[in-house]
Amino acid sequence: MQFYEEKTDFYGDPSRAFDTALRVLLPLGFEIESQGSSYLTVKGPGMNSTRQNALQGVSRAEFTTERGSLRVHAELGGVERMQRFLVLLLLGMGLFDSLMFLGLWYFLDELRAHPWFLVIPLIIFLPWTIISPLLARWVGKRTRNALNALLSGMAVQS
Repeated sequence: MQFYEEKTDFYGDPSRAFDTALRVLLPLGFEIESQGSSYLTVKGPGMNSTRQNALQGVSRAEFTTERGSLRVHAELGGVERMQRFLVLLLLGMGLFDSLMFLGLWYFLDELRAHPWFLVIPLIIFLPWTIISPLLARWVGKRTRNALNALLSGMAVQS
């Protein structure tokens, strides 16, 4: 499981800060797991698409206030899920393309004379070996930046 932790200076009212977080998170489908005077724990709905709000990459987050600081500790389960999906998509596309081209090469006599035809799936697959990890990192970075923005907003609004 991926985790993220960040803190910022905070000298305001914790209940107002937590209200700010709830105004942002509840419409996104988050549920309150527990809440007290100095902490708030929420559970996220999960991330199913890169087009969703970046905060949905958080599966669980705990906001706490301590002397002069506001801290978030988050589990990035949605980010991990999207990263796994991207890897499986890459492998699935590569396998499908390879089987399709191998079948065409095997069953069409005109193509058997051209063994270079079997290199085409590799050429199609190669860019995804670069794009997929970049997309995976981008999803994680978006979620971390969104958490930082939320934390800053909580500190300023209270």
